Amino acid sequence: MASSAEREWMAQAIEFLSSPVPEPVLDEGVLVLADVLSAAVAGADTAANERVATGMQVAAGNASIVGTGRTASPGNAALVNGTTAISAEIEEGHNRGGHVGAGIVAGGFALGEAADADGESLLEGIVKAYELCTRIEHAIWSMKDRLDDVTPWHLRDPHGTWTTVGPAVAGAIAMGCDDETVVEAFRLGANLAVLSMHDPYREGSPARNVTSGLSTQVGVNAALLADAGLAGSRAAIREVYDPLREMDETSFDRSFGELGEAWSITENYYKFTPSCWYTHAPLAALDTVVDDVRVDEVESIDVFTYNRASALDHTDCATPTSGKFSTPYVLARKLIGDGADLWLDDFDESSLSDPATRALADRVGLHRDPEYEDRFPDHRSARVEVTHTDGTTLEAECVDAPGDHRNFPGNDALEGKFERLLETRLDAGATDALEVLLDVRHRSVRDVGAALRTA
Repeated sequence: MASSAEREWMAQAIEFLSSPVPEPVLDEGVLVLADVLSAAVAGADTAANERVATGMQVAAGNASIVGTGRTASPGNAALVNGTTAISAEIEEGHNRGGHVGAGIVAGGFALGEAADADGESLLEGIVKAYELCTRIEHAIWSMKDRLDDVTPWHLRDPHGTWTTVGPAVAGAIAMGCDDETVVEAFRLGANLAVLSMHDPYREGSPARNVTSGLSTQVGVNAALLADAGLAGSRAAIREVYDPLREMDETSFDRSFGELGEAWSITENYYKFTPSCWYTHAPLAALDTVVDDVRVDEVESIDVFTYNRASALDHTDCATPTSGKFSTPYVLARKLIGDGADLWLDDFDESSLSDPATRALADRVGLHRDPEYEDRFPDHRSARVEVTHTDGTTLEAECVDAPGDHRNFPGNDALEGKFERLLETRLDAGATDALEVLLDVRHRSVRDVGAALRTA
């Protein structure tokens, strides 16, 4: 028998899964879908991902491997798309929910396309899965410090470890499963976790990114198992999630109690630079003074930020992922590029090996700031101090980086990003593909898949 605590929050989740989603919230789901799938198209353009996306043996099916001309079984398509969606490090996320959108969209999209679902059903699944996943991930923040003491950091990929529930729920709803089956898909997904044994900084992005793909594939399988009649384990839910609740009882109960009233998907962030979100506040702070920086005369750059962001201090960036997770590299690249916005090619081999960028990155230091730590995770803030050789100093602060829901540059800028990502693989078809993505509420999921495949 499940504990009363489990029954309470699970009952709230179950009731939510059978409730309607308001129209404005579904519109937010459109942007999340477009963000993830355009990122997946661009992610298919990296060498390692392209070899997998175009060359891996896949089971036959009608789920699209986006950015290619291939279709595959839902599981194989979810594996590839879930991997490519995070490869560029430009997909959306949530300050209190980690990176949940990638798996949710990739998994729901694969099962929705295979089932010939309508776009409205897919969006309903994406939104509901997003709300559950952000609340579970927020609860897991309570135990991250304990995990840090006993396990290597790279076992806990935020795109993969705890995100199996997302594609399970989104996929089951997109398939048209009844309420009871959707609940069992939720339980099955919540019973599962995918761990990575790779170090992405040294081994490269495919090693880390495939964790997201595998997690997405597991979630897809959970939905298919539930649809076939398999039930999830109540005991496992109790043993795993009750202790999470006890670590932060008030917050946990409140977040699940607000299901259907407060919508996490309306409080997410969108990236306009392809790097870890932890680097965006320092980058935005630097951007406000970049025109006054005399690059050849920079003696040091000091970044003050919250504890987790202060760990991104490495300067030996041999792989794209290591560069995307290096605040020194990102700031140095910004200055070496005369203040231009960073894009995908700023993390290619020639950029990573640029001597001037490397030399400047070595002069960047990161420091923990108690004030910013107190604001974390709701605000991912930073302050930057640039000191020149003559002693003159420039200082700037960013509380919420551009793309955060409190500092959002608008839909036009976001749609411009989508189209730019789609152009990496779809060329002239990018504009049409964007139109289909943004009109998904009035399209079939197969229409979306066809628009995202190459000829």
